[in-house]
Amino acid sequence: MNKEEFRSKVYGCWMGKNIGGTLGMPMEWERCKNDITYYTHDLNGEPLPNDDLDIQILWLLAMEDRGIHIDAKDLGEYFNEFMIFTHAEYGVAKTNLRSGFQPPVTGSFNNDFKDSCGSYIRSEIWACLFPGYPELAAKYAFEDAIVDHGDGEGVYAEIFIAAMESAAFYCRDIRKLIEIGLSYIPEDCAVSRGIRKAIETYEAGMNEEETREYIMQNFIGHLEWHYISEEDEEKGYNNGKMGWDVPSNIMIIIYGLLFGEGNFEKSVLTAVHYGEDTDCTAGTIASLFGIMYGIEFFEEKWIEPIGRKIVTCSIDPFRMAGRIPATVEELTDRVLAIRETAWEELALTEEEREESYFAKPYFRNIYEEMKTIKYEFPYLNVRVDYCGDPVITRDEPKKIKFILSNTSKSVTSDRINVYLYNREGCTVLPQNEASVFLTMAHMGAGIKELEYEICAEGPLKPVYRFAAEFTYEENKNRRVMYVPVVLVSETGTVREVKWEKKGPRGTNNLPRI
Repeated sequence: MNKEEFRSKVYGCWMGKNIGGTLGMPMEWERCKNDITYYTHDLNGEPLPNDDLDIQILWLLAMEDRGIHIDAKDLGEYFNEFMIFTHAEYGVAKTNLRSGFQPPVTGSFNNDFKDSCGSYIRSEIWACLFPGYPELAAKYAFEDAIVDHGDGEGVYAEIFIAAMESAAFYCRDIRKLIEIGLSYIPEDCAVSRGIRKAIETYEAGMNEEETREYIMQNFIGHLEWHYISEEDEEKGYNNGKMGWDVPSNIMIIIYGLLFGEGNFEKSVLTAVHYGEDTDCTAGTIASLFGIMYGIEFFEEKWIEPIGRKIVTCSIDPFRMAGRIPATVEELTDRVLAIRETAWEELALTEEEREESYFAKPYFRNIYEEMKTIKYEFPYLNVRVDYCGDPVITRDEPKKIKFILSNTSKSVTSDRINVYLYNREGCTVLPQNEASVFLTMAHMGAGIKELEYEICAEGPLKPVYRFAAEFTYEENKNRRVMYVPVVLVSETGTVREVKWEKKGPRGTNNLPRI
């Protein structure tokens, strides 16, 4: 693929994001059937703002500042500092980040929305950085998703879409792209089940109406605070699990792609017809077509009414003033610049290798990282396992674990001295200080767990901050390594929400507060 063709595909990706996002935004999170054939907003030559694109711009800014070797902690820092939306999983993650937690705990703890749609909608940047390298796109998508989705279905959704989109730079076979994406996620996760059900409904010849009924009956989340049509209310389609949104919306995307049979308008309009997270489903489909076919693919009737500007709504406009790309062209060129740096630093090359797009057996080991926080040091990796929620209760021991890995490539064994600094009013069991023998990680005693119990006595404080100190006995890396541990106390019990409809049928319900 020459540079002009590649640039066209990246350009098409971002233009598709604006097209699909703007098409679906006016109906976002409405549970109803939408009979549309074109844009429905007031056409003024600009796209509607959308967090789906905004957060990817934020990731671009993070990489321009810190380079390509970023992880969930870096992304979490930018997310907390510069992403101003505070609803659903975004707000939960920002609260957890401000408390001192790190991903994936930021996306898991107290998060009823970890199975929602906030992560797969921002997968395109990883595909554009690593075209033809689905494994790398999926790896970065994982670091991205755990910031605000932790150990939830949202993580599988972003990995699935990122792998599909990366392969789509070279492959236009929708069925093959779906199978490539599926190879990167667990077969028993709800996202995978939704995708397979989309395939089944399409192959069974079910039309839009029949497939929507199946989704409403089997995959919906709770949407009572948004608009619900009278027809859907009468059928009881408002009582799903709170935050259980991504399986249904991924199913909508896949059915739309299959039902469209290669026709862009049929695919993207089908997705919007279903309702639910319409800007996200339409935006993802349009981006995929842009990647497959390039900017020239989109008819001017889709571009002219919204132009080529970028309009943001969720990036801090003051601290990021002057840094946010003004146009789709500028965004494209800046992503291409980061891509060139990434390929040089990672020694990547372009070659035709579709057979290698599928996940290797080892890839799913990455999901072991959905429960622990990883800290990497020279010769040593430390993972913190909170063994459940990071909550401390008076007179009840709270168990935590440190999982230590000797990453040395030249020394076969060593001893690590560990000291867990205590806090007033707490007792650490069995003791604060310990010594752990490690061989290299690939040998018999190269990975070990160290378990503590922390007990709080007397009146509880809102937050307890601890630090664990790690040093090699010979101090061969000439440094002391510190890992933070944060525990919080919480009170109160969840009280069931009572909903009130203050208006005619079909208007939004409101919680009794």
